[in-house]
Amino acid sequence: MKNTKKNTANITIVAVLLVALLMRLLLPVLALIITQDLELFNRGDTLSYTIPAKKLIELGQFLNIDNQPELFRTPGYPLLLIPGLLAGNVEIVTIFIQIILDCLTVYLIYKIALLLFKRDEIAIVCALLYAIEPLPILRSSFLMSETLHTTLLTLFLKLLLEYFKNNSGKNLALAAITLAASIYVRPIGYYLPLLITAILLVWNFKKMQARKFLIIHTCIFLVVAMGSVGIWQIRNYVKAGYSGIAAVSDYNLYCYNGASLIARQKKVSSEEVHEQLGCTDREKYFQIYPEQRQWSQSQIYRYMGKEGKKIIMSDPLTYSIVHLEGMFRTLIQTPTNRYVLLLMGMFEPSITPSYKNLYQYKDIVFWTNLNLSLLLGVYLLGVTTALLSKRFLNNLSMITLVSVAVYFLTVSGGDVGSHRFRLAITPIICLLAGYGLSLIINRIKHQFSPSANN
Repeated sequence: MKNTKKNTANITIVAVLLVALLMRLLLPVLALIITQDLELFNRGDTLSYTIPAKKLIELGQFLNIDNQPELFRTPGYPLLLIPGLLAGNVEIVTIFIQIILDCLTVYLIYKIALLLFKRDEIAIVCALLYAIEPLPILRSSFLMSETLHTTLLTLFLKLLLEYFKNNSGKNLALAAITLAASIYVRPIGYYLPLLITAILLVWNFKKMQARKFLIIHTCIFLVVAMGSVGIWQIRNYVKAGYSGIAAVSDYNLYCYNGASLIARQKKVSSEEVHEQLGCTDREKYFQIYPEQRQWSQSQIYRYMGKEGKKIIMSDPLTYSIVHLEGMFRTLIQTPTNRYVLLLMGMFEPSITPSYKNLYQYKDIVFWTNLNLSLLLGVYLLGVTTALLSKRFLNNLSMITLVSVAVYFLTVSGGDVGSHRFRLAITPIICLLAGYGLSLIINRIKHQFSPSANN
């Protein structure tokens, strides 16, 4: 009986993986049939990844377009682009790799759900929720770092939750390495090792008998995770005098966080402030700050970071509101506009896509957005139900998952807040939603069962 049940579960998860694969293949194929243009899979940020990837191939060094040490990006995603560049078709090869990675994420969600809930049917639902989720389907078709980052982050969570179960130092060490790898892809997770260390320390003090043993494990985790990331910071400092992990954080402080506050204060659009601050054009920036023409890139990025912080601290209350609004957008925004632009052949590879042409498709946009919003609402209903359940209050693994989700939601606020940044927490949303929806279904079944009516 157990073997029959196990075989059924295996067949079902294979079916879910096939659904995930087909849905992820269908979107780029349709887009290509409509547009006949591979460029639509490139975004404004894509070039900042492909240039250092090409430099790695040509010169064996991680350099920018000016052949200076690349500080803006970390090497994680450019490394993924190398097979496609070597094959001569970076779009098709990279998208295919990303689709496989996203299917792997589906399977990792299934395995995590088995660890958490010990029930195949719940694990299947969790995996299926991610397989059909419109956001990861869309993002796997763009040459951007989110898909690789999400897979690595999900693998990290699986290894960490396995450690909670078996106290294996090997699992924790692998979790630390995987987390560091995800930071090399997207530095947004830079402070996550500190959060996980705090969670581990709290957990350690509840394990009286093995406290010393577990504290050693925690120290090893912190050293491996932060030490691995620190290697790249040392590289940046030695090569260019820049001590951070990636200069994109300083750029964002100035051009997005600071700019969004100025836009709110002056009641103008963020795009206008972007231009006023010189963020849209390098020459315009040097016209505003002519003395910086002689500065090194490290000095320019450090100035941007300091100036961004200064702008934010000039009115922290208003900025807090702006930041919270960005977090809310990250949580509830649907990728409707991106889907319509892509499938109508109007997707432009620019940093800020123009939506003015969408007006002629306003009915399609409305109904698509309505359907995607309803679907997202179902997911969030499941998440809410899970959070209010007893399992959440008494389960370290669930608390860890929610803590990681809150971390990414918090750092994704402000002007940059959008559905794009929700992808990192979508596996967690699907895990919680799968459990929450199963609770709702069980309650409905119980209410309408014959025994409940007697």
